[in-house]
Amino acid sequence: MHKKTGFVIILVIAILCCLATVFHAPIIETFTENLVYLVHHRYPAYFRQGHASEEPAGQNSAGDCTTVEPLPEAVPREFILAATGDIMIHSPQITSAYRENEGRYDFYENFFYVEPYFKKADFVVGNLETTLAGEEFGGYSGYPLFNSPPELAAVLKKGGFDLLSTANNHTLDRGPSGVINTINNIEKAGLDFVGTARCREEREKVYLLSKNGIRTAFLAYSYGTNGLPVPPDKDYLINLIDEELISKDIFRAKNTHAADIIVVCMHWGQEYQRVPSERQKELARILIDLGADIIIGNHPHVIQPAEIVETEKSSGLVFYSLGNFISNQRERYCDAGMIAFIKIQFEPETDTYSISLLEIEPTWVHKFKQGERWKYRILPVREVLNTALPQEIFNLSPESFQRMQEALRETMEIIYPCPPAEMMFCK
Repeated sequence: MHKKTGFVIILVIAILCCLATVFHAPIIETFTENLVYLVHHRYPAYFRQGHASEEPAGQNSAGDCTTVEPLPEAVPREFILAATGDIMIHSPQITSAYRENEGRYDFYENFFYVEPYFKKADFVVGNLETTLAGEEFGGYSGYPLFNSPPELAAVLKKGGFDLLSTANNHTLDRGPSGVINTINNIEKAGLDFVGTARCREEREKVYLLSKNGIRTAFLAYSYGTNGLPVPPDKDYLINLIDEELISKDIFRAKNTHAADIIVVCMHWGQEYQRVPSERQKELARILIDLGADIIIGNHPHVIQPAEIVETEKSSGLVFYSLGNFISNQRERYCDAGMIAFIKIQFEPETDTYSISLLEIEPTWVHKFKQGERWKYRILPVREVLNTALPQEIFNLSPESFQRMQEALRETMEIIYPCPPAEMMFCK
């Protein structure tokens, strides 16, 4: 960009910032924020944002006016997103986590072996398919009305999670107040959430992550609430799948908050089915046409395929279901899940983004007896199978060892069919 042009644009931005401050005009503020972002986005070689412009996770502003200065050259920017499947806590898991001598619950050992894998990512999102309402809401329980100890949230934070999708069919298991308490307990643990809200104003906000100069919006929706009614005057409590609502949310994320990438978490599909339903496929195409770039699916409790879906308008990376990350379900396929690592990269010279499935880490829930107590461990399958003497080190029975081998084969076959397709697209 020519220096005179750059000077004029900076002068215009400065004047608009002053006008917005003097007159407190939201329209001017929004226009100015988007102009700043547009200039930086289109001419990254000339501008660099100040430190204050790197938004913390969950900040819902559209950017801010910061000091800009020349950069010597444009460089590609990227970040790695990790996503997991359903985080479910059934009654036996609650009993397992209770420490009688201390009068508290500790789930950390469940996640001990997979924690290092999250360090490979810049941001981690998971599907919380339980409530954290508190013991005062009818005690702790698993299926059919989930309510887990709030200590779970702190463990998820410690284990590496950043964001939890909270829109699912169990969101209302402890009623409207349970939804609010769940959000409060998630926040107390230092985690963020998407898909539920405590008030209408909160519902209208967009969860926006600014990481390495790439602005990514996260949205989440559920097919329903197991027949539990959403109060008509509190429909903000949970985002239900509604094409018009999703369209408005994506539009706002892109146009008001200048999001570069749209990630949509979908609680959808048919339980225990290893192939996506026609409705899932239809919805995926609709969401991509609306502007979704990445769709992270959950609810079936088994791993379903992933693919690049191309429509006439756009393309998107779709994970129809990531399986169970942790649960007490022991049926075949329900005991396995995976961590998906997704690379999002911006190339300033061509002004394009590339989104690709970098790798997956198959996981398997190991349930075993230790003394009189059941224990649960999420195991990184490939690492365990490649370890010398895995049965002794990880306390695996011959049957468990065999099941891990089967789970690895099943996961790789469904995610990487033969011949494997390259899961990458540019926009």
